Amino acid sequence: MNIFSKRAVARKSKVFSRKQNLLLLTVMVLTGLLAGPASAEMTIQYADVLGQGGMGTAAVNGAKLVRSDSGLVISVRIPTPAPSSYNYPPANPFNPAAIAGSPEAFTLWAFVFNYPDSCAIPGQCGPADIANPDVATAIFNVAGHFVAGSVLQLNGNITFQTEQFDKSPLLEPQTAEVHLAIAPHGALQTGALPNQIKTPIGNPSFWWPALFPAN
Repeated sequence: MNIFSKRAVARKSKVFSRKQNLLLLTVMVLTGLLAGPASAEMTIQYADVLGQGGMGTAAVNGAKLVRSDSGLVISVRIPTPAPSSYNYPPANPFNPAAIAGSPEAFTLWAFVFNYPDSCAIPGQCGPADIANPDVATAIFNVAGHFVAGSVLQLNGNITFQTEQFDKSPLLEPQTAEVHLAIAPHGALQTGALPNQIKTPIGNPSFWWPALFPAN
């Protein structure tokens, strides 16, 4: 091979090498674009739904909480409490007294203790901690509807933009202590709508609770 042939081969080798590098760079860029940012951490927790007033168990692992950096996804599933089989809350400024009937209304509430280490007993928050501003408790009406079937299913989600019923907004979805409560509103009373599925009634002695400790 003469010197001119060697130079030609060298030029072709350099061109080929540049093309290889460009192709490799293109593949790397496209791979990064397709992959996108790393997915947010997600944690799934289950808890028993206790009976009314916290007595007994209504459903083993009947409550599900999905935590992510963007908020909470909540669902509860229990056998529908039969009319007249449980205690009905009295009237309050939002709702008339609950009475037995069919269909009956139930609402799902979330009490999110954003900073559970500030509770009177750290990591074991309770009603007395709701007023403590250091705990930054957020209260949300997660869901509400009428049901006449055999299964009561209530689902909802909470984000940083979700309007709270009271107190603080959602601040720490990944590490907050979360208490859920199913409240009974009794038989459909058309004059009480939409309050009957959007506002609170009763107190913990009337609710079916589920508790999720701080993550």
